[in-house]
Amino acid sequence: MRRLSRLAGLAGYAVSTAVTNLWRHPTQSASAIFAMVVMLVVLNGFLIVVNDLSLAIDALEQKVNLIAYVRDDAPPSAGPIILDRIERAPGVIEARFVSKEEAMARLRADLADRADLIDMVSGNPLPASVEVRVDDVTQLREVAASLRTDPVIEEVILPEDAIDNLVRLARATRVGGAIVIVGFALVTTLVVGNVIRLAVFARRHEIELMRLVGATDWFVRWPFLIEGVLYGAIGAAVTIAVVIGSLPWVEGAVRDIFRFLPMTADPSLWIRLSATTTGVGLAVGATGSYMSVRRFLDA
Repeated sequence: MRRLSRLAGLAGYAVSTAVTNLWRHPTQSASAIFAMVVMLVVLNGFLIVVNDLSLAIDALEQKVNLIAYVRDDAPPSAGPIILDRIERAPGVIEARFVSKEEAMARLRADLADRADLIDMVSGNPLPASVEVRVDDVTQLREVAASLRTDPVIEEVILPEDAIDNLVRLARATRVGGAIVIVGFALVTTLVVGNVIRLAVFARRHEIELMRLVGATDWFVRWPFLIEGVLYGAIGAAVTIAVVIGSLPWVEGAVRDIFRFLPMTADPSLWIRLSATTTGVGLAVGATGSYMSVRRFLDA
């Protein structure tokens, strides 16, 4: 009980001191919170863009088809056998057999306004084919290599350029977004750290007296750590309110900019944004405070 009482007293002292410091220096506190909000708003903006682009890239990946043309002299049982083998391959979303008749029906529908061209074709020169979609565009090459070894397959059409472009776009989007986010987080950590450093410097004589009478480094450190966490919590709360209020408009603007991509709404995005904002805000505030207090205590 005595230990719990001491811990409760220490916690009360740390929290009350942190709140007092926050209100005692309103300009510095406002600067730290403002920097935190700016960083978190930018972070959320990039997260929204990266999330929407990732969804669009995933949708594009699933639209990239591999087409394998079946030989005209292949037996009728060749189609179901090929489909069964392809559907067992990892990552395959859909495999569909298109008969010669269905291929001709598609051509007639596509050239409905040019029926004269269709009438010039005698018989049905179109081959049967197998269309394959995968959940990861990089797996198309493996499926294509497997199909090329099948004796009933005459030719495999694989959009190599589209695959390479999608892979590069996905990698650039994720890596570029991560670099920018980390950069803003470092800048905000430094700003919060400098604000805490000023607070530590203003109380340096009090801290020296506390250490002379036996206060441990952690006893000195906790109020400043909590102050940094409060900066992060307040900044996160303001940011979440701003982001949730503006999310429909921001996502609409992103879709307008990238209207050539198949973007869809993500109903759970605001939950992930709120959780990420809170975690990053608390972590940045605590890290900036810890670094500043540690430098002072180690000096």
